[in-house]
Amino acid sequence: MPEVAATVPATPDHYSEIDVSDWPNAGDETLGTKPKKWLRDPESGERWLMKYVTNNRNAAGTEYPKGDDWSERVANGVALRLGIPAAHTQLAVQRDGGSKYFGIISREVLAPHDSRGRKREELIAGNELLPHPLTGRSRTGYTLAAVKVALVGVDPAIAAPEGLTAWDVFAGYLVLDALVGNTDRHQENWAVIAGTDSLRLAPTFDHASSLGFLLSDDARFQRLKTSDSGFTPEAYADRATSPFESRPHPIALASEALRMCESHVRDTWMSGCEDADYLVEPVSLVPADRMSEPARQFAERVMRRNCDRLLQESH
Repeated sequence: MPEVAATVPATPDHYSEIDVSDWPNAGDETLGTKPKKWLRDPESGERWLMKYVTNNRNAAGTEYPKGDDWSERVANGVALRLGIPAAHTQLAVQRDGGSKYFGIISREVLAPHDSRGRKREELIAGNELLPHPLTGRSRTGYTLAAVKVALVGVDPAIAAPEGLTAWDVFAGYLVLDALVGNTDRHQENWAVIAGTDSLRLAPTFDHASSLGFLLSDDARFQRLKTSDSGFTPEAYADRATSPFESRPHPIALASEALRMCESHVRDTWMSGCEDADYLVEPVSLVPADRMSEPARQFAERVMRRNCDRLLQESH
């Protein structure tokens, strides 16, 4: 069975970076719009999905790298601190001749193929499970109620806290989204794993659209230093939207999901939100050459704002 970290290891000085230059190709990945491919760890034989850092363009037409790598790694660190089952990720670098490519690798959540090369498990995207699957960019019908119905009869993810249902764990995923400001929990950014005789919720994955990852450092610096209360990192956090129907704020979505759970579920997820210093610690663990100081300060302020609001609105 694939492993999902259930506890937080001793805090390192910083997150490690894995050099995957010599890892063999293990298949293409067609889902999503960002460049990515499967690689195989030559030592363990495990497959990891390499997702490359992408670029954005500012008003002057100059390109700069987004924070796809560090935002994903920080979100993963926050998930572990909350006890939320999450796909294991590592910062990665790939060298090709004189070029160097940064990215993030995410370990495959499915069990390895059997001795004959046959799949033991299959990943089923959320869109295929909804009562009325969505098409195109439509969000009509993508509601918490629809997701809850879709998860009836599904087992919780591996390493989920004991006594929780798949829906309870999904509510935890939304708590994570609220904290890091993840705006991309669309119907294909969660899934169920189908085995030979069971269905279980997949660990949460794909959290790169968080923490102001797409801003330039110049834009972050302006927001960090502004005296305009409507232009601060906190104001940026307050304007986030989710891809659910009517595009609610991730905090409103998480709060509503928790109200649809038993009280002990709310206590499970929200008890971990009471120590903001502990939750923002992953921001400080990203190496300096992967995350700038403005990005670090901006991300921390966004998380602290979201944490305060979530604690207030979930009561």
